[in-house]
Amino acid sequence: MLLKFLEKRYEKKFEKEISSFKDDDFDKGNLERNLVSMSSVSLTYYLTLHFPRNGQDYDLHNKKVGVIKSLNSDDISNAIARMDRINHVNDQKRFFFFIGGLFTIIAAVTGSIVSNIDFGSTSSFKEVVASIGLVYSVPIVIHLLFHWDVLIDSYNKATVNYFKDLLIQARDEKN
Repeated sequence: MLLKFLEKRYEKKFEKEISSFKDDDFDKGNLERNLVSMSSVSLTYYLTLHFPRNGQDYDLHNKKVGVIKSLNSDDISNAIARMDRINHVNDQKRFFFFIGGLFTIIAAVTGSIVSNIDFGSTSSFKEVVASIGLVYSVPIVIHLLFHWDVLIDSYNKATVNYFKDLLIQARDEKN
């Protein structure tokens, strides 16, 4: 449920740009224009829309690969460079370093909060469990938010790499 909410939030940020191309055909003119004019997030969403992670009809896929192969050499080279740039921007190594530091801080703060909670002799077992559960739920939610971003970046990187591989195959067939 939380993942669906986060996915909707992600799409809503770029809803206007995404709605403008959602119904467009995957043809040479649209592809040339979109490879140059779209933001990296919208381009990644566009590529995911036309090359879904879960696969698609064989004939439709071959038609789309044919569209990629119909691009001229300069457009293919520029698109490969753009895919490299998007991959570089979405590089997760820096993000993982940040997450490690953040979780160290969260663990220290959570530990100090739990150790300073004074449960009197009148506190029931349910109150103790509820209090500790509330304290630990905040880091879990933060972890889920970061995990979602890393997961989306991973999917986006896979989509960009897949499209880049198709571009490289098209370039190699032209040469």
